[in-house]
Amino acid sequence: MTPSLANFFWGLLYGAVVVGGILAAVIFVSQQDKISRS
Repeated sequence: MTPSLANFFWGLLYGAVVVGGILAAVIFVSQQDKISRS
């Protein structure tokens, strides 16, 4: 595997982690919001 290809895969991995973290936070906040409203 070439260094540039390795960097590409690490970029995808970190991107997925960041997006997953944001989605998890949004879902968590929306669930809390529903609970507090009801």
